[in-house]
Amino acid sequence: MDYKEEQAQELEVLESIYPDELRMIRETYPGIKFEVELKLELQELIEDTVGHLSKNHTLHVTFELPETYPDENPLISIDAEETAQGYGDDSGDEEDEEEDEQQYDEHGNRLMSRYENIPDTISLVEYAQGGTLVREIEEQIETDMLNGMQMCFALISSIKEKAEQHFVEELTIKQQQHEKELQAREKEEQAKFHGTKVTRESFLAWRETFRKELNLDKRDEQRRMEAHHGRLTGRQMFEQGVEGTLDDIDETDLDETTDKLKNL
Repeated sequence: MDYKEEQAQELEVLESIYPDELRMIRETYPGIKFEVELKLELQELIEDTVGHLSKNHTLHVTFELPETYPDENPLISIDAEETAQGYGDDSGDEEDEEEDEQQYDEHGNRLMSRYENIPDTISLVEYAQGGTLVREIEEQIETDMLNGMQMCFALISSIKEKAEQHFVEELTIKQQQHEKELQAREKEEQAKFHGTKVTRESFLAWRETFRKELNLDKRDEQRRMEAHHGRLTGRQMFEQGVEGTLDDIDETDLDETTDKLKNL
């Protein structure tokens, strides 16, 4: 196989497919090296989700072709870039701010979507630059048995597809977490309105504590004493007698009391 010719032909095809995205770093064989800029198309993938995407996600994929490519795997490195949409356009920023100010939830609370927008919390930097995506591509080369054929275009398409799929998966996870948080907050709000359930035992315990704190028993006792001009009631006499205080009562008074009870 004429490796130099194979690489030149493939590079010509790639330049026709990516006229603006492909940038040559080193054109001489062996050691041809080039970079392809891939702008991920994510907006259509998140139309049915909470929030909107206000960042552009771009992958810069670098290929370095060994001397015996395509029999030998290309060396691939990937960098991820995230930029705000409309960056540098002041009027666009002002419109976004106005739009944020006009967003409210069902309770009338202002929504700060710029800071709470779920799609904008997702980053592809770790996935792309941490080596995970490159390993997946290397596994694909082995699985699809791409060695011996021109593969750069297939790998570029796969890199873009895998990155977009990873974004959607991360978005789904964060949406589920967001829903759980909303449900938890809703339960907390409902609990504030329902309060603590009152039972007979809890009411009696509260009543006892309440009366002790305000000295209500002592106050009631004082009022009863005042109502009977300082004399003990029959119940008080009985209770004190049970407790052994009958010795304090004169025997004559006790006999008189007994006779009165008999005549009732």
